[in-house]
Amino acid sequence: MVESGTNQPAADVQFAGEDNTSVRRGAGRSVTGSERHWWHNLAVRGIFWRKFIDWAARALPPFLHRPLIWIAAVLFFFVTRPARKALLQNLRVVVPGSWRIVNYFRVIRVFANFGWSLTDVAVHRFKKPRFRYELEGGRFLDQLGAARGAIVLTAHMGNYDLGAALFAERFDRRIRMVRAPEPDALAAQHLDLALQQSSAGAVQVGYSDDGTSLAFDLLNALRAGEIISIQGDRVVGEVAHAPVKIFNRKVSLPNGPFVLSFVSGTAIYPLFVVRTGYRKYKIVARDPIVFFRKDGTRDEIIAEAMELWARVLEGILREYWPQWFAFAPLF
Repeated sequence: MVESGTNQPAADVQFAGEDNTSVRRGAGRSVTGSERHWWHNLAVRGIFWRKFIDWAARALPPFLHRPLIWIAAVLFFFVTRPARKALLQNLRVVVPGSWRIVNYFRVIRVFANFGWSLTDVAVHRFKKPRFRYELEGGRFLDQLGAARGAIVLTAHMGNYDLGAALFAERFDRRIRMVRAPEPDALAAQHLDLALQQSSAGAVQVGYSDDGTSLAFDLLNALRAGEIISIQGDRVVGEVAHAPVKIFNRKVSLPNGPFVLSFVSGTAIYPLFVVRTGYRKYKIVARDPIVFFRKDGTRDEIIAEAMELWARVLEGILREYWPQWFAFAPLF
């Protein structure tokens, strides 16, 4: 592993530009204050739907969750044109040779899985039922649990919020989770509170538009032996990125996690949490990505590590595409 000196400029670890003008931390370009109207709450990622899921998790019997989720999936298929279009574009690459009508049904399936992920987080938050989970690559998960400083690299897939809470509970470790900013400030506040409650405060959220201050915080956290979790399957806003190939297509993925790993001398653990049934999940861990190479430039070493991540991500997407919540085009 590459040893890093204290003279390495932490500002190289960029997640967003310093010209961020977000009106509220974690809210991105959200609408707040006098600009806000009642209909903003009804936006696809608005606060109304988050609160509705909370109410359903508390008040409705579990047997009603399934039909409501599928009704919502069909509804959102028709009303969320940008998300539907992005999913169709991505599916054409991940599942090539499919008829367009088949991909329409696949999009509905992805929406339904997304609904399950939100519902399960709410149910866990309010009722703390027993969730079953199996492990794939359990030895890597044990290594992660025992690591002094590590980066968990995951994707917008399955149920990473629930997975973070379960991991913190199992290993008694705190996790710093870096997320893309929410487009709605109230939804962002709700998400922060929900994660704190479901994890008993063990999961701390930071947003990728916090710029250089976030980079310094994460670097210091890694050097102090903490675990941070970052989604590495898409670029949002002004996040620093670099090109790789996935499914023989050139795409841009965030390179911030790899710069952090290089500078701090910590390993990257690819980790995914996918739903396999009712209140049942699989935690999929892959070989850690470690910077063993000592020759070449920093950019060459980081590029090599990003290619390893691209191969892992490609395999996961091929197998678990129904749970890839890629509501923005990647390819």
